[in-house]
Amino acid sequence: MLQKVKKFFLDLQQSDEATKKRWLVILTSGSMMVVVGLWSVYINLTIQNLGEKNQNQAPAFLETFKNGMAVLSKEAGSKASQLMANLQAATSRTNSITIQQENFNAVLQGLDEIKPKKLP
Repeated sequence: MLQKVKKFFLDLQQSDEATKKRWLVILTSGSMMVVVGLWSVYINLTIQNLGEKNQNQAPAFLETFKNGMAVLSKEAGSKASQLMANLQAATSRTNSITIQQENFNAVLQGLDEIKPKKLP
């Protein structure tokens, strides 16, 4: 079966342009019909009949929107109060600088003394 398909496409490559275009249209149309068929089956399986109303479904849009806004406002309020507390703590903190004298000797101990030489 696979050999027949390979032979068909090899023969198609060697044929003239009109034959190539005809098979392009045929194979593209067939592929699109398969895709649209699979899509319609998927839609029929996933979407319920719109004529039937189920009263035990999820709440209406406005009720869901109202509940979401309530949750969002509570979260935003708690985040804002936390941010204000952090800002207040950051602004009340003071910086202090301590300057200490350090005993630093630039002369290294224990090195051999180098005697100066005269240049010629």
